[in-house]
Amino acid sequence: MEKKSLIISFQREVDLRATSLHRELTVNFEALQDLGIFFGEGFLPDHDKFRALAREILKHLPHIQALEWIPRVTSDNKEKMLQTIRKHYPGFEITQYQQGAMVPAPPKDEHFPVYFVEPYKGHEMALGFDLSTNQARREILETARDTGLPQASASITLIQDKSTQKAFLAVMPVYKGAHNTLAARRKNLAGFVLGIYKTNDLFRQSRVSGQISDIHMVMVDKTDQNNDRLSENFSEIEHDHLEHHEQPFYYEKDLPPLLGRQWSVTSHPSQHYISSNISPLPFVVLLFGIVFTTMITLYAGLLIKRNSVIHRTVKEQTRDLIQAQEASKDFQNKMIEMNKMASLGAMSAGIGHELSQPLGTILLKCQMLPKALNQRDYEKSLKFVGDIRDQAVRAKEIMDSLRIISRDARPEDKTSIELNRVIRKAEVLIKEDLTMNRIELKKELSPDIYIYASPVQLGQVVANLLTNARDALEDAEEKVITLRSYIKEGNGIIEIEDTGSGIPEEYQSKIFEPFFTSKAIGKGTGLGLSMCYSMVLENEGDISFRTAANKGTCFIVSIPLTRS
Repeated sequence: MEKKSLIISFQREVDLRATSLHRELTVNFEALQDLGIFFGEGFLPDHDKFRALAREILKHLPHIQALEWIPRVTSDNKEKMLQTIRKHYPGFEITQYQQGAMVPAPPKDEHFPVYFVEPYKGHEMALGFDLSTNQARREILETARDTGLPQASASITLIQDKSTQKAFLAVMPVYKGAHNTLAARRKNLAGFVLGIYKTNDLFRQSRVSGQISDIHMVMVDKTDQNNDRLSENFSEIEHDHLEHHEQPFYYEKDLPPLLGRQWSVTSHPSQHYISSNISPLPFVVLLFGIVFTTMITLYAGLLIKRNSVIHRTVKEQTRDLIQAQEASKDFQNKMIEMNKMASLGAMSAGIGHELSQPLGTILLKCQMLPKALNQRDYEKSLKFVGDIRDQAVRAKEIMDSLRIISRDARPEDKTSIELNRVIRKAEVLIKEDLTMNRIELKKELSPDIYIYASPVQLGQVVANLLTNARDALEDAEEKVITLRSYIKEGNGIIEIEDTGSGIPEEYQSKIFEPFFTSKAIGKGTGLGLSMCYSMVLENEGDISFRTAANKGTCFIVSIPLTRS
C-alpha cells in the first residue's frame, strides 16, 4: 500500500509537469498563430509594424527566442523585395551557411530568407539566411506549405547561438489566395511566420510552483522514434548521482500531439525521493501479519489434525451406529458438529485473512487519528472515525456469518427470510478461501425471494455445498462456481454449479448416504451431503443434482416460499 501510494504520488507529479509543459507549448504556438493573422489574405505588414507586433508578443512570452518573417522570394519579386528591405538594412543579402561562415547564396528560382527578425540584436547573422539551403529547415517548410498547417521541427543548432542548448523551429504558412488544394497552396504561398524556441527555456518555464525537485524529468521528442532528449531538470553530474532505474519507478507521459511532433516527459525518482516518502509502517504491519498468520496456521493445523482423528473415529464406530438407530442418530449429530468444526478448519485461513483486513485498517486508522487531531484536522479525523466504524461493521458481519457453522441448527427455528440474504452470509465464510484457490465465483441471483425455513440450517447447507464445489475444482483447469437463485413452481431455488470433473456414475446412487466420501483419507468425513440432505428435508424442501463427465456438477436445493 505504501509503495503503491508512492508510485501514484510520483506519477501525479509527472502528469502535472507534462500538463504544464503542454499548456506552455500551446500558449507559445498560439502566439505564433496570432502573429500569422496579420500576414493573412495577402496583407504583408512593413518592417516597423512587424517589429511592433513581435515586441508586444515577446513582452508577454519572453522565453520565445525570436520571431521571424520568411517570405517566398522568386525571380519575379526578388529585386523589389531587396530594394524594400535595404531601406532598413543597407547591406542585406540572401545568404547560406557554409564552412562555419555566412556566404551569398547562389541565384535560384525560389528563396526563403529571414526578412524580418525580432529581436534583431543577437540575431544579426540570421538576417538574410535562406532556410531552404538547409535540408532539415527546407523539409519543415515544405511540410507546412503542403499541409497548410503549422509545423514544428526536430531539434536544431542555431547558427547565431554558440551555446549547446537545443532549440526547435515552429513555422506557420501564409497564403495570398485560395489554399484548399495542394496545387493552390504551392502556387499561392506568400511565406512563413517562424518562431524560435529554446527547449531549456520552455521546460524551465513549465515547472510547477512548489513541485518536488527530487524527480528527474526529461523532455523527449519521440516523433522520429529516435527519442531525442531535448531538456532535463538535472545536470549530468546530478543525473548520475540521483538516477533510480528500478521498475515501476520509471514513468513516461506522452503529451497530446502538437504541430506534427510527439513530445513526452520521461521520469524516474531519485533515491532520496523514495527513501524520504517511505515510512516504517509497512514493516510494522508485516511483523504483525507474520505473527497473526503463524497463530492462525497453528490453529488450522490443530483443527486439521483433529479432523483426521474424527474421520478415523467415524470409521471405527460405523458398525455400532448401524446396530442402534437412536444411538446412531445421536452419534451422527455429534459427527455433524465435528464436521462443522472440520469445515471451520478448512476455511480458517480464508476467515483469518478476511478478518485481518478490517482489523489491519482499524489499527492503521487508530495510529493516524491522533496525528490528525493534533493538527486540528477535524474533517480528516471524522473520516478516520468513519473508516474505523465501517471496518468494525465489516468484522461484525464476518462474525455473524461464522455463526452459520457454529450454532446448533433446529428445524423449529423456521421463519420467513429473504433467500439471497442466507446465500450472502454463507458466502462470506468461503469467499476468501475461493480467492486464495483462484476460483471465480459467479452470482446470478433473482431479488425478493422469501422462503419459509431455518436460516441457520439453510446457511449450513449452502456453506457445505460451496465447500464441496471448491474441493471438486482442486485439479480443474477452469475454476468457476456459479450461484443462482430463482422461483419455480412455488419454491425458492438455489443452484450451486461447479466446472469440475463431475460425479462418477458408480458414486451417484450413494452421494447422500452418511459417511460415504470419494475424497482421500483425512480430507472429508462423508457427512457433508448427508447433513445437507437431512436439513433440506427437515425444512420441507428437496435436494437433487445433475452431473456430466468433465462438465461439472450442479446441486439444486428447493425450499417452499413464504406462506403469506
